[in-house]
Amino acid sequence: MSWVTASRLMLIAAAMVGLIYTWMGLGSPLNPLVLFTVQSNLLLMGFYSWKVIGRRCPSADLKGAVTLYIVITGLVWHFLRMRGASPFEHLSLHGYGLGNFLLHYVTPVMAVIDWLFFDRNAPRPRWAAALRWLVYPMAYLAFALVRGALLPPGAWKRYPYPFLDVDKFGYDGVALMALALAVCFVLLGDGLIALRGLADHASRRLPAFAPSAPADTAGPATPARR
Repeated sequence: MSWVTASRLMLIAAAMVGLIYTWMGLGSPLNPLVLFTVQSNLLLMGFYSWKVIGRRCPSADLKGAVTLYIVITGLVWHFLRMRGASPFEHLSLHGYGLGNFLLHYVTPVMAVIDWLFFDRNAPRPRWAAALRWLVYPMAYLAFALVRGALLPPGAWKRYPYPFLDVDKFGYDGVALMALALAVCFVLLGDGLIALRGLADHASRRLPAFAPSAPADTAGPATPARR
């Protein structure tokens, strides 16, 4: 087993353990599926399982999309939900705290490392890919708003995230926040593409270590006799 495969198996295991703890902490088996965190980690786990056991290698474009979604999960959680607090503040070795830490910090960091340093032969996605990657977050937004409109007030996670709460901000306010987030997500996607380009450039600049020439063991040359 290569160390790349071992790293990906650890990523899959981290996502799986985090999802199990999250499922155990949210009661109904359907509740976790509402969360972008759970959906993005399921996508991540499925993608890397495919890479580990699949015969066909998925495209770099698809890998970039999956990486972007899990990075969104980590950044939104850290800056919008946790207000930039230390990720270790609510960490515990069991229960919901461990699940949150694995799904919002461990899997995003491991996915970014994989994006930058593995699959070096795959072509870097074009800049326009970041716009295509926006399709899923926008689809999630539509799902969250339609679901919230259909559920009665007071329902569990009627709007999964506070910035999607139509009752508090109205559709106009949510639309403005969604537009701002969409711009941030496109810039974030382009940032991932740029970082991958820098990593590719750095790897090409590393010195190539050619095998040294065999040492001359014949001793000093004997001057030719006249």
